Amino acid sequence: MRLLMNINRNNLFLIISVFTVLISSCSDRDFKLGETGYKYKIVRQGYGPAFKDNHYIFMNMDYYYENDSLLFSSAENDVPVTMQYFDTLWDRKGQLYQGIKKLNVGDSAIFKVNCSNLYEVSFRGNIPYGLNPFGEITVHIGVTNMKTANEFRMWQAKLYTTKRKEYNKKQEEQLYEDIALIDMYLEEFGLIAMELESGIRYIIKEEGNGIKPEEGDKVQVHYTGYLLDGTKFDSSYDRGKPYEFGFGTRNVIKGWNHSVGEMSVGSKYTFYIPSPLAYGNAGHGKLVGQNEVLVFDIELLDIKKKGE
Repeated sequence: MRLLMNINRNNLFLIISVFTVLISSCSDRDFKLGETGYKYKIVRQGYGPAFKDNHYIFMNMDYYYENDSLLFSSAENDVPVTMQYFDTLWDRKGQLYQGIKKLNVGDSAIFKVNCSNLYEVSFRGNIPYGLNPFGEITVHIGVTNMKTANEFRMWQAKLYTTKRKEYNKKQEEQLYEDIALIDMYLEEFGLIAMELESGIRYIIKEEGNGIKPEEGDKVQVHYTGYLLDGTKFDSSYDRGKPYEFGFGTRNVIKGWNHSVGEMSVGSKYTFYIPSPLAYGNAGHGKLVGQNEVLVFDIELLDIKKKGE
């Protein structure tokens, strides 16, 4: 009986193995072999014009690792992938570029390229951590348009304007949400705060009698940064060394330039800063998430006037 079970189990393993091989071979059956070892399949023929030198090619693009994990999708940003076409140059830019050369405007295709070739040759970068250099990347491409260099620059300028308006609108909406959240927090804990036009709220813990900073001054502060729930994420006190920065520069978050400008030397304030004036939707480090309201206890220690 045990021998029969072993035989059946071995047969089952054999059947599964053969079935897996058949599935794999069927999945590659419709693909053709490219000149440098990549595989490709034309999914849709659009009968559009052939690519022209110095023109920009517009594409929808998704690529997957080993046919499964999505690594990139142009649909996520709602912006097509654009590449400037140069016939002879593309021959030296790896398997993906060589494959795309087979397409015309309107065509859709699937390419299977070597992982190392894609990242190191085509993208001129490093292979992402966890990917096998000898593995296979499956790339889905649909060529949607082609523009001259001048047309591309006009499209790019229009896109920038549109995206900037969308970004500013989202930032404005987020600012109002954060201000409402800060005000609710202050009311809940019975705290009375001053308001800045930027949306920042602040509480004076100790008022100094020194000078206030002006643009270009070197400002020296001690600070501790918290999330609204009280989680501490940074502190110059913990490091035992004051922090110095150029007031009015981009060395610090926008909220600091708004905030510290209200202080005189010797002051200690607590500031409640909306996320668009802090780290926004990018977050910061492990503790500061996207669109996080920040609280800073700041002590203004010294100001070195511009030119000193």
